[in-house]
Amino acid sequence: MNENNLTENNISNSLEQSHTDTLDDISKPTWENIVESPIIDYDSASMPSSKYKLKLKYGGIFRLSKKTFKKMYCFGSQKCIYIDTWSYNFSQLNAEVIKRYSSKSNPDISICYIDKYTPDQSFIELDSDEKFTDMLIMYENEKEVTIYVTTENNIGSNNLDFSTQLCDDRGEPQDEDDSDYLPSEESYYSHLSSDNEYEEMNDDVEVNSFTRNNQNMKVESKFENVTCFKRALNHHAIINEFDYFIQKSDPTRFTARCENLDCEWRIHASIMQDGVTFQVKKMVESHTCTRSNKGGNKRATQGWIANVITNKLKSDGDVSPTELRKWIMKTYNVDVLYLKVFRGKQQVHIDMYGKWEDSFLKLDEFREELLNRNQGSVVEIDFDIVGNKKRFKRFFICFLACSQGFLAGCRPYIALDACHLKGKFNGVLAAATGVDGNNSIFPVAYAVLESENTQSWTWFLESLRKSIGNPDGLVISSDMQKGLEVAMMNVYPNIEHRECIRHLSSNFKKHFHNDFLSNKIWAASKTYCLTEHDRLLKDISDVNKDAIKYLNTYHKKIWSKSKFGTSSKCDYNTNNISETFNSWIDELRYQPVLDLLDGIREKIMKRLNKKRMLVKKLNGTLVPLAKDHLNDISKNLGEYEVCRSCDYQAEVKCQGKRWDVYLDKRKCSCRVWQVTGRPCVHTAAFIAFIRDANWEKYVDQYFTIENLKKHMSFKLLRCQEGINGCKKMGRRYTRQSLNARLDDQEKIELKHQLSLKEDTSVRDVASMDTVKRHAKILHLKVWIQVKHPNLKEKVNDHDRLSVSYVLIG
Repeated sequence: MNENNLTENNISNSLEQSHTDTLDDISKPTWENIVESPIIDYDSASMPSSKYKLKLKYGGIFRLSKKTFKKMYCFGSQKCIYIDTWSYNFSQLNAEVIKRYSSKSNPDISICYIDKYTPDQSFIELDSDEKFTDMLIMYENEKEVTIYVTTENNIGSNNLDFSTQLCDDRGEPQDEDDSDYLPSEESYYSHLSSDNEYEEMNDDVEVNSFTRNNQNMKVESKFENVTCFKRALNHHAIINEFDYFIQKSDPTRFTARCENLDCEWRIHASIMQDGVTFQVKKMVESHTCTRSNKGGNKRATQGWIANVITNKLKSDGDVSPTELRKWIMKTYNVDVLYLKVFRGKQQVHIDMYGKWEDSFLKLDEFREELLNRNQGSVVEIDFDIVGNKKRFKRFFICFLACSQGFLAGCRPYIALDACHLKGKFNGVLAAATGVDGNNSIFPVAYAVLESENTQSWTWFLESLRKSIGNPDGLVISSDMQKGLEVAMMNVYPNIEHRECIRHLSSNFKKHFHNDFLSNKIWAASKTYCLTEHDRLLKDISDVNKDAIKYLNTYHKKIWSKSKFGTSSKCDYNTNNISETFNSWIDELRYQPVLDLLDGIREKIMKRLNKKRMLVKKLNGTLVPLAKDHLNDISKNLGEYEVCRSCDYQAEVKCQGKRWDVYLDKRKCSCRVWQVTGRPCVHTAAFIAFIRDANWEKYVDQYFTIENLKKHMSFKLLRCQEGINGCKKMGRRYTRQSLNARLDDQEKIELKHQLSLKEDTSVRDVASMDTVKRHAKILHLKVWIQVKHPNLKEKVNDHDRLSVSYVLIG
């Protein structure tokens, strides 16, 4: 029994500790446009309650299934109990169970639940408050657990005697689809949740589903309870475009007829003998009235809307209420109000991600966890103090793996941008994104800010400087958002500031509606030659002098390649890197702030690991981008004439133009080589002329595989301990409760000498070991190696095997 319980006293204390921790760090968020979350008080009553659903199955017995040889709970009833973990304990559960067996004198009752971390079906007996707390922690993510009550002692080992009576899957009720191994998708914030006393189900009920093309509303149709019947009837009415009024409705019966009194449609349903299941007894299916949903249908409630749009939001991501309204009209032919759709969408988000306000309560704990698991990282949180309250403003994250990886192998180029969040509270997500030698994005830092202003950008850049310092040749590119220009001059005054030409051109067109001027602006931004840049600006000045005055007044930053520095080896004149990052995390922008921050952390961790695996497969000296560049410029060089002056200098001529190339200085008068770090076509002509076979030595070190491996060598460690209340952070466990854990190593190998009994297979031994269970807790892959001459044969008594477990992060 102790082996089935994954946690000791330390874990049971974690649930209580999260309730009794000091509340001075609890924060209240505020966002731009004066949209604020409700005030979070410091008393315990204001803390969000931890809701659980206990599915209590009683009155039945366990039998083995003929098909799966798993235990099925047969001939029982079910009671759904909604509890609050702060106030509910095992004594109350035991009292509820005894009440169900009140007709028996001194019943020998056993209460158990399924251990979801064992590969085989295994039951844990409930007999104390400590074990009850362990169960709540085990199912903390699902918020739902099935508890079995039996008066027969048949919940022990799975290796039952096969003389035990088997449960026929065809004739006996079974519970196979109600397995506790998979989390439930039901939310406890849902408007569809109910603590109705009649929500009891018998396992042999055939549950009717209802979709657009599947209308199971007919005589003898069965539904789990009266609530399910009413939902199905509402859906049936919307699909068939009619409305009804209720003649009788109580917990045991329901009678309704068509809203048009001249119509013959009627339905009557009542409760079955089990006291829970609802069955349609009488129904006149045909309608004799003319009806339509065009003017709306009052059965299309907020709950119904949330139910039908859930799958669409999961598959399509964030869909606007206007688009959802059109989709509902097209799919179900019902016209619904915009406000109903908006609230229905909000309800779906609450069901999927939890309440938005709750996500702010664990930010301090989230910060501490990030710092504990990634020491050396910079994680900052900023509050506004209002009286004795704290109001959330900003949150900044720069992991050590990102900052050190950027400094070790990325080009000193950072793109800054901020995108608006799409959730309940307004705000922006700011990000600093780098670029590696293969032109792939490298996330450096990100933050949630209240809005784009000078103060918020200054705070972000100061935190960024604390993370990466001021490396030589650093370049910052941006769209010159609100307040960013002043912030950059305050924090990074002596570095190269670039402005995105795409945004510059867009603003330019608003003042000067002339395609000729716009084309000249783009041409001036693309040329590497300063003389050519000045000529193009003169052409603009000849047409409209106000255009040059506008550029000099409102766009003082560097936006032309002809003025780019030569240290960063990056010639980007747009901010597309930031746009790529925004697109990469777009699906997270409508999630609560804690899920957003942790979701980005998870994506960065996976991306770094994926890139690390890809780099290991690369061969040669240069990255694929540099190889392709050399292959491109080495072709079609026949029209270039090379006039060599010495070993490393030459003059290259083509179509009446000439350029000076210096191989020893890595320099060409066209400036392409100096700015990009890769040889230009004029350099390629000179290299081909001297027949130098080693083209790779003329490429800057930023584009070497060795340099790429440097910035991919830093690892972002996963958050091992879950943050209570954050669904993506997993379950809450204390460090002491995990015997198998990942520290600073990528994998841990645990060897065990196992004594095997007679007729015990090697696979059985491996599946029963606790290490595999711990691996499931940590969401790790498990590789099991068993050293034995023949794995398929049974081993003899007293044989000892060496079993190795490698936990791979």
